[in-house]
Amino acid sequence: MTQDEFEHLLVAHGADVSLWPEPARRRARDLMARDPSVAGLLAAHAALDVRVARAVAAGPAAQDLAAGRRIAARLAALPLPPQGTRAPVRWLPSWLLALDLRPAWPSIAALAGMAALGFLAGLNVVDPSPLDATMPALTHPQMTADLSTIVFEPGPPEESAL
Repeated sequence: MTQDEFEHLLVAHGADVSLWPEPARRRARDLMARDPSVAGLLAAHAALDVRVARAVAAGPAAQDLAAGRRIAARLAALPLPPQGTRAPVRWLPSWLLALDLRPAWPSIAALAGMAALGFLAGLNVVDPSPLDATMPALTHPQMTADLSTIVFEPGPPEESAL
């Protein structure tokens, strides 16, 4: 264990080495036996821990509580600042306030939906001419179906449209 690792464990777990994880505890005791400066560092942190524990146990001083009460009373006596509808953002330029900053995903989803609908409409158009001119006309059915026939016809589509 290096002295930096020891200091890191000291800050993370406190000056009581018995509360450290077991492998770190053994290596820390070995390091303290080899290096007396590490033991001094541990003693300094232990003294700091004692002072912090004493300050926390004592609670706030009476003069601190009195100062807090005076500040709260003075703040309660002050009038409220004028409240405007745009007061928090008054310093922003007007062009920035005019921007519509709502989320963009609904617009993007609508655009993607329209693109998909256009793609499907393009796929659905069937060329009425035969695919191969060498085949007799009877073997190729003449199909003239498009999306508008399916969508906008009030009744069921006829067989010739499909």
